[in-house]
Amino acid sequence: MRKILATMILSAAILSLGMLGSSAVFAEEYEDTVYIGAEISSLDSADPYGTTGMESQVFTNMTHMLLTYNNTDTGELEGITAESWKDLNGDGVDWQITLKKGVHFHTGEEMTAEDVQFTWEYCHPDAGNVVKPISAAAYVDSYEIVDDYNIIFHLKSGMYDFPTYLDTKIYSKKAFDTMEPEAAALVGNGPYMWDESLQQVGVQYGATRFDDYFEGTDNYPTKHLVFKCIPDGDAIVASLQAGEIDALLCLQSAPYYITLESDPNINVLSRDGAQSFYMGWNWTSELVKDVKFRTAIAKAINKDDIIAVAFENGVGASPSYNFCPPTGLGYAEVNAIQYDPEGAKALLEEIGVAEGTKLTLIHYASMKKVAEVIQANLAEIGIDCAITQMDASNWTAIKSSKEGYDIFLDYCSYKGALLYNYNRFFQENGSSNMVGYYSEEFEQLLNNVLSASSYEGMLEEFATMQQFVADDVSVIPLAYGRIMGAALKDVEGYSLADTTNWMNHSKLCIPKRG
Repeated sequence: MRKILATMILSAAILSLGMLGSSAVFAEEYEDTVYIGAEISSLDSADPYGTTGMESQVFTNMTHMLLTYNNTDTGELEGITAESWKDLNGDGVDWQITLKKGVHFHTGEEMTAEDVQFTWEYCHPDAGNVVKPISAAAYVDSYEIVDDYNIIFHLKSGMYDFPTYLDTKIYSKKAFDTMEPEAAALVGNGPYMWDESLQQVGVQYGATRFDDYFEGTDNYPTKHLVFKCIPDGDAIVASLQAGEIDALLCLQSAPYYITLESDPNINVLSRDGAQSFYMGWNWTSELVKDVKFRTAIAKAINKDDIIAVAFENGVGASPSYNFCPPTGLGYAEVNAIQYDPEGAKALLEEIGVAEGTKLTLIHYASMKKVAEVIQANLAEIGIDCAITQMDASNWTAIKSSKEGYDIFLDYCSYKGALLYNYNRFFQENGSSNMVGYYSEEFEQLLNNVLSASSYEGMLEEFATMQQFVADDVSVIPLAYGRIMGAALKDVEGYSLADTTNWMNHSKLCIPKRG
């Protein structure tokens, strides 16, 4: 009841502001509402730090703007609500961030340096306030507010790529001072705002245009963006073909892409993505701790089989050999382990692993075909691999338990910062290191990257780290996913990001239909 009441108060405040402060006037040339299909049963949260769920991240890309954005298409770091950033002393320790003026939250207050400091402190990994913390906050020693539009981040050590970690969404401190946290977290500064009146749990959720958006509303003619919850893949494709929805949040299966590609009423899109599909280890297993065993398993996996069977011969992905995708900053070619089943058998014999040794592999539904290929590959080298499908909603807890499995299948998206995946997956106590990995050598390599005396030096050390992860078989890269999507022919403004988490549908619009 407390959460419902807080949300109702927030919705009333925001909608009141929207009616009083509205300055945008659009001709009757666009449809009032665009309907987007989301392959989920309900939205976890409209709080950008309230869940790790992809659908919530996509939704809050419209409601909460970033400080900076790492544009992997151009290789440039773009300021969104940050105007500029400066390494004050040339040592990567003290960074002054200047904010754009006139950025307003949905409740009317202007965003200031105080909001930035509050967000980073509130979302610190050790604060325990949010589900999805700002991992880079752990690198900050202190903050210094110069004025409303300037804040200095004093880091614990030099980080020449620190501005790439500023791709963070900002909370309103005043909202948290005056509202319940659950409601305050929904207050953003984007072109659209959470609208409680559009929510029907298990059916739909939505956002309404914020007419006082700081960049104006010329590029946002749609008044309401409504996401329809359609958890079944076949049903969501059928809904698009029937015109019951106008676009898809994303396409999660290559066969659906092929189906929709032949429909004359639909536009389908695809692009190279930053998603890395991989096989991971339960590091409490004695077998797993032996690098020769891990290498043998890596040699046994035929990635071409995986692409052919699970990703429709490359429609949905391409083989990968480096945990860092080609779109990632600092990507380096590595000497990777190649498919060699005879070599795998020889290694297993060398370390005394008997034929018929049993392994348990866990996965969630969308990785079933990948699991089946790996099961067949391992059978060829004498490993009896049992595969078990798990409930995706409990996936994190299952992996964290480190019980009932030896290996698992998962994917992760790569963001702009060099070490985004490497420190969270492989660093001791990293936010995604829930399977017990620890390597003293990795920790030293990480320190080498962080203590480099220039950005160029960081890139060199990062290339060395990538090779170590490949040699150590810390994970087995399997495929780089392609991002796929679809919309009706008359939908404008539909585009794809290189990872689903950065999809942004705020510019979707439809010319008036007859």
